Amino acid sequence: MIGIFLKIIAALFGLLALYVIWLDITNDASPSIVLGQFWFEHHSVSLQVGEAIISRYIDPCGLIVALNCEPFLWHPMIASLLGWPAALIFIICTLIFGSFTRLAGRRSSRRASKRALQRDGA
Repeated sequence: MIGIFLKIIAALFGLLALYVIWLDITNDASPSIVLGQFWFEHHSVSLQVGEAIISRYIDPCGLIVALNCEPFLWHPMIASLLGWPAALIFIICTLIFGSFTRLAGRRSSRRASKRALQRDGA
């Protein structure tokens, strides 16, 4: 079940990569669309909400005031990713989720073979 879900996610990232590559080829104004620009053009509200949630609730420096440190998750980590080409990020995500699919498949096949051995009495 998890393997199918991961395959669907990998396929969606692959389709997004193909779409962004098509946009890059048909766009004469810039050489490549960066992820932040792509995200802002397609759904700017989720980009702003994501920044607020990560900066306030997920980043340990923003969450725990006693640490007295500068937030580091959104700026510079995620902000630098938003400056990378969108097609590259989507291809990397496709490969990552595709490899997770293979790992989930191996894990479930090991469980199935273990169950078969237990049923056979070995």
